[in-house]
Amino acid sequence: MRGNFILRSVVLVALVGLFYGPTSAWAQEKTMLDQYVDKYWAEKRDVKVIQKRLVQKDGRFEVTLFSGAIPNDDFQIYFPLGGRVSYYITEDIALEMFGSYMLNSLSDLADRISQLYDYKVNVPQSVVWTAGLDGLWSPLHGKLGFLTWKLVHFDWHISMGVGAIGTEIRPIMQLGKETAVVDVAGNVGTGLKLFFNNNIAVRLDYRQYFFPARKYDQAGKNLLSDGAARPAELTIGVSYFFD
Repeated sequence: MRGNFILRSVVLVALVGLFYGPTSAWAQEKTMLDQYVDKYWAEKRDVKVIQKRLVQKDGRFEVTLFSGAIPNDDFQIYFPLGGRVSYYITEDIALEMFGSYMLNSLSDLADRISQLYDYKVNVPQSVVWTAGLDGLWSPLHGKLGFLTWKLVHFDWHISMGVGAIGTEIRPIMQLGKETAVVDVAGNVGTGLKLFFNNNIAVRLDYRQYFFPARKYDQAGKNLLSDGAARPAELTIGVSYFFD
């Protein structure tokens, strides 16, 4: 009887050691693995917190100097040089005065025609300057990640306004003098501001203008209406914000 008791005790101890030993080691190994996984994901989740809007615009002025191009004329390419002054009534709504002077050159098509036919292309109407008042609405504000370490703040806006446009009208057959004409012009557009800090931003704009197209009759004496002109302007500028 005593022998059986000793034998049973030995078997019980062996079984406990068989199951407890590996289980304890496996539990210890699992704990170390959990710690490694937690550390790995903690490093992955260590990202910069997105801060509040970089620039507050309500009640501030924005002054912009810009240049660009109007590339959609068949015979001329325009290069506007101008400025904009905006006042933000609210964070999202602004009134903006603008003005620009147009440099121009003949397009590749006009140069090609001149070379083929030994004829200087006489453009009937050229834009000289623009000025007006726009309303701006900025419905979208956000931040963009740059190379995983830099956050760039931006505003996207849409615009609409009215103003004046100065053009020069030339007789088709060069039989008379150029005539300066001022017309009412409307425009719609959209744009994007990328902010460097509280005062300085880079501004990209697209504007579609609408104004009366005019030309002289064959005799070069009377101005005629020729539908609507629709130049599309692409500009880039630098803006400065101040109170």
